[in-house]
Amino acid sequence: MRYAYERDGVDSEGERIPDIPVVTIMLEVEGRRGRGPAVVDTGFDGGVYPNLEVVRLFRGLKPTRVKYLESPLYGRVACEVYVARLSLLEPGGGWVGLGECRVYIPVEPELLSEEVLLGREVLNRLVLALDGRVVEVRVPE
Repeated sequence: MRYAYERDGVDSEGERIPDIPVVTIMLEVEGRRGRGPAVVDTGFDGGVYPNLEVVRLFRGLKPTRVKYLESPLYGRVACEVYVARLSLLEPGGGWVGLGECRVYIPVEPELLSEEVLLGREVLNRLVLALDGRVVEVRVPE
């Protein structure tokens, strides 16, 4: 599967920020589904770090636990951990199931990101090739 990088805009000094590798994911939990872009983030230890839209999928559900993550911006962050089924969109429009993954929802809503992050708990199950323009993803057999 091949996904084009997305533009990431400019910084506060007007310099262009490098483009970012993004894949399209779908999360399923308790009959609810959400899909959209997720940034390939090798610096994130967890599975999925959600934005507000993803958090809505888990409304009313009970977390499996609370875990503390280290954030370079906020230090120690308390997150409720949920489990969901994860799939990747194929270029032809189908979905490739990756099984279960953990979703880390920060207890403090202001620590939510605008972007969904796909971290190493998921990325380490895949074969990735990044070249600055395209991210190639292969699911090992």
